Amino acid sequence: MTLTMEAKDPLTSLAVDVPYLSVRTRNALADSIFYDVGSLTAEEQGQLSPLNDREGSIVVVPPSGRGRIRHYRSALRFMHVEGDQIRALAVAGVGSSVVGTVALARNVADAMDCDVAGVVTGYGLTDLVAEALGGWFLFGAADRTRMRVEQVVETSRSVLGGVLPAAAVGRNPQAVSLSARPGPDVATILDILVARPKNLNLVVGHSKGSLMLDYAMEQFVRDLDGDSHPLFDSLHVVTLGAVVDFPDQFKHVKQFMGSRDWFGGLNSRRGLERSVVPKAWHHLNRKLPHHLDAVAVLKEYLDENGLTAKAAVAVVDGSKRAEPTPAPRERPAAEEWSKA
Repeated sequence: MTLTMEAKDPLTSLAVDVPYLSVRTRNALADSIFYDVGSLTAEEQGQLSPLNDREGSIVVVPPSGRGRIRHYRSALRFMHVEGDQIRALAVAGVGSSVVGTVALARNVADAMDCDVAGVVTGYGLTDLVAEALGGWFLFGAADRTRMRVEQVVETSRSVLGGVLPAAAVGRNPQAVSLSARPGPDVATILDILVARPKNLNLVVGHSKGSLMLDYAMEQFVRDLDGDSHPLFDSLHVVTLGAVVDFPDQFKHVKQFMGSRDWFGGLNSRRGLERSVVPKAWHHLNRKLPHHLDAVAVLKEYLDENGLTAKAAVAVVDGSKRAEPTPAPRERPAAEEWSKA
């Protein structure tokens, strides 16, 4: 039996057709449709490659026209070079490649007027089923259920690791439990939270990236085993195009959803507070109609909460003082990948 669907909206028609494209074509299309790729210059786009910027790696993106993009293969290298200078973290979704990640980070950087780190996302082991179904994801009311299932799997694998021969586990005694994480992208987010960059006060997720943030934050809270942490009060969490159930410990959560975003609505937890953006769909590409303008939405939120670079403050002995945004540590472009 052949199913047909009448789609008057070209964006809806595109969403119907995309699952039948190849993985490579779909990812490139997802980047150009769902993200504000036009905010990147042709030169910047030419420097981005999935072969170099793999899942879990980090790209640091300056505001438009304010410097070059920097690449780091690991959270450790990123933190060593400039982690403490970064005030915001961006996590893209919808099967995007590094181009989508950089485009989202550029939107956040333009809104915040400072450099932003983007975690490159991709298809990990937990996405194989979704990939087989066309690359889309449906976490909806099952996001917490899925996470709990993964916790059970992680516990089981850890127990098995205790009875497996040393040769099977390897020299690293943590190899089994670490491999049970949802993926290198979520692991990178968690590593950055644990490192706690001293100026980090904003994380932004779009679509599936919001679920990745939730996974990392759930693990972060679980590892603290009931202890308090400064990030609970200082970190602001913003999602675009998805509404997920973040741990209650994080006090500043704001979730935006387009009024026409049926796709994001299907993939969101019901009954949670959200701010509706009028006439907006799921995509952030400002050159397409019905887009969610991430820069405008974030600017308004940042201004309301005093998080723009000009409004950044530090509390010292109970009083506030202005704190300038530090400049990134530059190094020759030729050394960029050899040292990262």
